[in-house]
Amino acid sequence: MLFNYPQNQAFLCRLPHDGDVLEEINKICTDHGITAGMLSVIGAVRKARLGFYHQDRKEYEILDFDEPLEIVSCAGNISLKDGKPFAHLHVALSDARGALIGGHLMPGTVIFAAEACIQKFQGTAPARGFDPTTGLPLWQSSC
Repeated sequence: MLFNYPQNQAFLCRLPHDGDVLEEINKICTDHGITAGMLSVIGAVRKARLGFYHQDRKEYEILDFDEPLEIVSCAGNISLKDGKPFAHLHVALSDARGALIGGHLMPGTVIFAAEACIQKFQGTAPARGFDPTTGLPLWQSSC
C-alpha cells in the first residue's frame, strides 16, 4: 500500500509481511523513480541480519538474530549504486525484554509489519563508488 504526496514528494508505504526490508524499499524506489532521499521505518521484524563494519579489516561481520524484534529506530538515505536506487539503513531493534541491538541493516531482515516514510529529493542523485581509504561504497562527492 502506497500513499503518495506529490507536492512534498513523500511516500508512505506499508511493507509486505515476510518481505525483505531492503529489497522492498529498493523496489519502491525503483518503481517510483526515487534516486535520492531519506527514509525511516517503524514496525517489527520476524528476524534480523545486521552488519558491524570492522574498520581495521575493512569488512563487515554479519550478526543474525532469529527472533521477533521491534524496530525502535531505522533511518537512512537513498542514492545510486551501480546506476540503481540503493537504500542505506541503520537500525536499532529491541527484543522481548527491551534489550537493544543495532547496526547496519543487511539483506535477510524479514518483515513482520512495517511502515516506511520516504522523502524524495529533487536534483542530481549522489552516486556511490569504492572509497579506498575506508573500503566502503561511499558517495563520490563530498561537501
